[in-house]
Amino acid sequence: MQNSSRTVVRTRLVAIITAMLLAMVPVLVGPATSATAAGTKVVAPLPSKSYSISSYYGPRCMPIAGASTSHLGQDMGAASGTRINAIASGTVIRAGAAAGLGQWVVIKHTIDGKTVSSLYGHVISGSKYVRVGQTVSAGQRIADVGSTGNSTGPHLHLEIWNGTYGSGAKVADPIPFLRTKGIDLVQSATRAAPRVVPASCTYYPTANTNLRSGAGTGYSSLVVVPKGSTLTAKPGDGSGQWRKVTYGSRTGWMLATAISPKKPAGATPVSKPIGTRYVTVDNLNLRAGATSSSASLAKLKRGTAVSMLAQPTNGWLSVSTGGRTGYVSTAYLSTTKPATASKPAPKPAAKKVSYVTVANLNLRAKATTASTSLAKLKHGAAVTHAGTASNGWLKVTVGGKTGFVSTSYLSSKKPAAAPKPAPKPAPKPAPKPAAKKVSYVTVANLNLRAKATTASTSLAKLKHGAAVTHAGTASNGWLKVTVGGKTGFVSTSYLSSKKPAASSTASKPAPKPAAKKVSYVTVANLNLRAKATTASTSMAKLGKGATVTHAGTASNGWLKVSVGGKTGFVSTAYLSSTKPR
Repeated sequence: MQNSSRTVVRTRLVAIITAMLLAMVPVLVGPATSATAAGTKVVAPLPSKSYSISSYYGPRCMPIAGASTSHLGQDMGAASGTRINAIASGTVIRAGAAAGLGQWVVIKHTIDGKTVSSLYGHVISGSKYVRVGQTVSAGQRIADVGSTGNSTGPHLHLEIWNGTYGSGAKVADPIPFLRTKGIDLVQSATRAAPRVVPASCTYYPTANTNLRSGAGTGYSSLVVVPKGSTLTAKPGDGSGQWRKVTYGSRTGWMLATAISPKKPAGATPVSKPIGTRYVTVDNLNLRAGATSSSASLAKLKRGTAVSMLAQPTNGWLSVSTGGRTGYVSTAYLSTTKPATASKPAPKPAAKKVSYVTVANLNLRAKATTASTSLAKLKHGAAVTHAGTASNGWLKVTVGGKTGFVSTSYLSSKKPAAAPKPAPKPAPKPAPKPAAKKVSYVTVANLNLRAKATTASTSLAKLKHGAAVTHAGTASNGWLKVTVGGKTGFVSTSYLSSKKPAASSTASKPAPKPAAKKVSYVTVANLNLRAKATTASTSMAKLGKGATVTHAGTASNGWLKVSVGGKTGFVSTAYLSSTKPR
């Protein structure tokens, strides 16, 4: 009996422990969940202990070429295909492809009474589980962890925006935001990288690249930086797709896609020249680029030694000398130092000159007659060529100004004295305006409306036989007219070019317009949008069964409707001709 009692006790103990363990399973493997003080359910985007915390929100060094240096989100490294959950209930406003992020999903929520948007980037497919306009619940699977777009490996890039994404919302740091909602991303991670912003970043050009004076290709090149040269930058120092970098003693701008944190293969370090050459003429230009039209960085004396940074290309050599790096023409270099006597650099060819053959020729800002006139050039004025003729225009310099003139009025020889201007023709009198066209109303009490629609306000009631003056042409059965000092629109169905005979009996009233077509909303909270696109502003939320009046015809899945005194667009996917139960 004693052994039997012990067996019963053991069996009960095992059952109790098993029940406790089973009750704990959702806590151990499910997503972290919390309800805010206002009752909004908020969950973690990834299951607990399924991810690591990597790149943080804020300034950083670019992890790969073309990446951001001001990180707008929080990166969470996880296995490819890991389930991604909506952090709260809301409406999908973006789903599919996105530049830089590859594939994404963006959801608009209302959390604690405020509009918040959450963005999930680099996912495998942004449209596998959800579509734009769909309503999702907190914790619902919306995507899978991937590595699409500019990515170093599988991870979730999570962004939080206060407001509606794409409509003036302000970005926020996801970690403290979710922590205030009871979700601690760091505590639920398998590991978290130290949150340290480096003092400096190191990058390398992936090819010979211009260092520009500003963030754009329209800015001048300060120097061409050889492939693989060392660049330094401050974390977060950028503008759009441009990054502010320092090369030696020069600071300028390079495209983010042209530089990488990884040194490219085959790069020749600037600090290790591959040979020496000597200048054979005086005042040889050290240029910013491998072209004679590039900016001159310095004038090199005869006998100056220059260090070769690469092999010559198309008659130009990349060199460094006196702390500067640039390009020189190989025609004026030698492998041996020249004797003392110096040959001057050849003088540039004389500038070509042409002469104006008419009076008051426009010097224009661009090669088009629609461009601004910079100056009026006199007959016989000499203009210096600043380019070659193209499409009947020539770029010239005259009187300290540079612009374009028509080649039709230029000559290589100076013309004789200016001819007398042709007499101005006597101006023709302006033609008299054509008489206004008139039509007549064929019914009694015809509405003169503010707009070309029966839904528009009636400005006046026009009598049978009233004369109306045309103020436009007929379109879609309506005509803009003027009558009794008022201008509006009338239906052409009730107009005639001839005045109707007086009626001895009471005139027939104008027929009533056909009843407006209506449809009914089949879902709750359907957006009434300002334009026919899901990216447009939501003007109102329509309840299930709401009646909407057609204000146009359906096009591309959208219908213009009027409801509750507002006019906008709704998706035809959520409308029915019969009222839902």
